[in-house]
Amino acid sequence: MEPVSRAGTSRKLGLWLGPALFLLVLALPTPPAMADAALTAGAWERGPQLALGMLLWIFIWWVTECVPLGIAALLAPLAFSLSGILPWMESLTAFTHPIIWIFLAGFVLAAAFRKWELDRRLSVMLATLYKGNNPRLAAFFVACLPVFLLTLTGSITASTAVVFPFLIAYLQIVGVKPGSRFSEGAMLAMAQAATAGALLFLISTPPNLIAKGTIESFAPGRTLTFLDWLIVGTPMALLGLVISWAVTFWFIKPEMKTLDVDFSRIARLRADLGALTRGEKSVLGILGIAMALWILPSIVRSLAEADPGLLGASDTLSRLMPEAMPAVLVILAAGILRVRGEPILRWKELAEGIDWNVVFLFGGGIALGAGLAASGFATWLAGGVAYSLGSGASPWAIFAASALLGFVLSYAASNTAAALISTPIAASLALGAGISPVGPVVAAAIACSISSAVPSTTPPMAIVYSSGFVRTWDMFKVGIVSDLIRLGALLLLGPPLLSLIT
Repeated sequence: MEPVSRAGTSRKLGLWLGPALFLLVLALPTPPAMADAALTAGAWERGPQLALGMLLWIFIWWVTECVPLGIAALLAPLAFSLSGILPWMESLTAFTHPIIWIFLAGFVLAAAFRKWELDRRLSVMLATLYKGNNPRLAAFFVACLPVFLLTLTGSITASTAVVFPFLIAYLQIVGVKPGSRFSEGAMLAMAQAATAGALLFLISTPPNLIAKGTIESFAPGRTLTFLDWLIVGTPMALLGLVISWAVTFWFIKPEMKTLDVDFSRIARLRADLGALTRGEKSVLGILGIAMALWILPSIVRSLAEADPGLLGASDTLSRLMPEAMPAVLVILAAGILRVRGEPILRWKELAEGIDWNVVFLFGGGIALGAGLAASGFATWLAGGVAYSLGSGASPWAIFAASALLGFVLSYAASNTAAALISTPIAASLALGAGISPVGPVVAAAIACSISSAVPSTTPPMAIVYSSGFVRTWDMFKVGIVSDLIRLGALLLLGPPLLSLIT
């Protein structure tokens, strides 16, 4: 009961601390640098102060979770529109941003995978790929690889929830008890793999799409496509999968040298699934078509750079088939296509499959980013950080500062909340230094999805911690080392990968 009491106290404190900090910041005299930034942005003199106070208020509410995160995000359009910094039309249309439709499509795909048990089939099939009895390799194929690949449904939480019970069943099949080192390592490796899978595709986790939205807001005419993410984010995901698996079993060494695996029982489990059902085939078809349409405009654009004759086709595709178009198609197909008279998703299933808290959170985050820019706050902050970095700050220094900002914030708040705060700041730093915001924004977003040292950092870590298989100290040791190595890999490999798309 004591942790619950502390959580309740934290929420009560956060409920009052947020608005108190907002009023305090607003009441302080306006620093000259803030006034100059407001003048440069053509905003109200105290606009940057209001933006800073609002940022602190929302951040406190996000960290303490005293109200739902999506509700807290509504403070941004309210404050910036009432103060005249943003028109109501601009702040509220943030909640109908085209990227939100990609979110919705991801949720719908995840719901369809669950309903037709396509996620379970994928998990079991991957578990049967490894025919050996090495404990570490068994954990990789049974726990890590399935949850990693299932993030293509757009939810690392749902992916972990699917593989979690299957992993428990597998441990029982091989006669491993909950208190063993192998069971702890397998559970922890699964959660680490889910965290790494957040970077697999553009739709795998909200920070990736937040990066896309931030780039489009701060650099009109520039975007982050699915193909761009495959070039930059996917290699970081694969690297994270291998690093986290290796670090987990470097710290947590299984007691046994070999596993006593009943492969016939696992084979029966796969056989019980039978052939692909019409429902599963339909969901796979929707996913395949959507992925193809998401990537096609980027491929044609790349070909047009080599063959100018394709420029017309590239422009037409980009105009008629933005990323939101396949997203709308996914939702439409899920509600219309029928399998033996039943829709792939009934309306209730479709609506309940959407995490509206995340939708409101993202819409409010877009409004927050717009307000930080329009108020002059982003200009003021970028100038201050650029000054601290020195007048000759290199693009790599700004890239590194953006990554560190996202990484640190993700330990205080959810990866989504951390991305909503850090990516606009990263964009401002880049523009203030006269460089493209793409690199720093992507660096901040990727860094927001790395943290995994404590249960509160990501849902997968909380899920495996709740199992009772994982010790907090082991989670911290594995997580902090894995996180720092992955952050180092981002700082080292991120710039050359980004040079391929910028």
